[in-house]
Amino acid sequence: MTLLELNSAPHPAVVWEVTRACGLHCQHCPMGAEAQRSPLELSTYEGYKTIDQIAALEPSRFVISGGDPLEREDVFQFIEYAKRRGLDPAVALSPTAALTQRAIAEIARKGASRIAISLDDATALRHDALRGIPGTFAATLDAIRWAREAFIAVEINTLVSRRNAPHLSEILELIDSLGADAWNLYFLVPVGGAKNVDVLTAEEVERVFDFIDGAAETIKVRVIEAPHYRRHRIEKMSGQWPDFAGYQSDESAPATHDARGVIFISHSGEVRPSELLPLSAGNIRYRSLGAIFRGGDLFVALRDARNLKGKCARCEYARVCGGSRARAFAATGDLFGSDPLCAYEPGH
Repeated sequence: MTLLELNSAPHPAVVWEVTRACGLHCQHCPMGAEAQRSPLELSTYEGYKTIDQIAALEPSRFVISGGDPLEREDVFQFIEYAKRRGLDPAVALSPTAALTQRAIAEIARKGASRIAISLDDATALRHDALRGIPGTFAATLDAIRWAREAFIAVEINTLVSRRNAPHLSEILELIDSLGADAWNLYFLVPVGGAKNVDVLTAEEVERVFDFIDGAAETIKVRVIEAPHYRRHRIEKMSGQWPDFAGYQSDESAPATHDARGVIFISHSGEVRPSELLPLSAGNIRYRSLGAIFRGGDLFVALRDARNLKGKCARCEYARVCGGSRARAFAATGDLFGSDPLCAYEPGH
């Protein structure tokens, strides 16, 4: 067993993109949302079978996403069935015309315990400018209020860029006032519309990591596609966590999500290690989800430290980090190349 195999999550986070259709056309959407539903989408029956396979993995986290999940009439059936199968589904929503108080009440009634929605800045002017769509900030605040009234927990997704990094403390203050339960910070992977977003430098990312350390004292934080935050934490703790197991046991540390501990299922059943890594490991229409995750060539390769290249291959923190494979692929075309957003130099 290799070092990265030791770092593989036995109970991965699973994100299922039930549709790519969305009434919005946000300028930095990484998913390539479409105006209409695709004929390639998994059917309702296939959706039930997908939930069965997800439940068999006993995931640490399950998110129903899109596009806009509310574009599918059967999304409420999926929520209810997932709950019956013992899952705790979160639903990632978009502030479209379909996102009404009635829709959120139905999400709650069917058993979802939380929603996730994006806030990319602390003011309507800046948020709407980033999204490229006027009114999304106000619609998002309405949705958060309706969720709180329906007793559903709220998670806030924020795409961290050079444009909003100076305002992260303001965003934290806002989401705290809104009663949010978690803050999911996505570190940019230049895919889709996100290619046009101002990317932080590796040094600027280190300063954001310092901010996260403090933010985690007031709200649950998840760090998405920045596994080198684990290295940052260990350095801050003077290296007192000598192994990954020790890191995992530190409940004060924000959770990190990257290609070794995530399964993304596309609207057409393609299984990928990340929603931001456009490489398929197989399709659940032809092979079981468990078999793809445990034995698929792509997932197996990601768990093998010998495949890493550049400074990631030389890094003493490879066991707890390994770099963002999605960003390495987007930036260099090499799945196992160095993560360009990491400032650390091995051996220094």
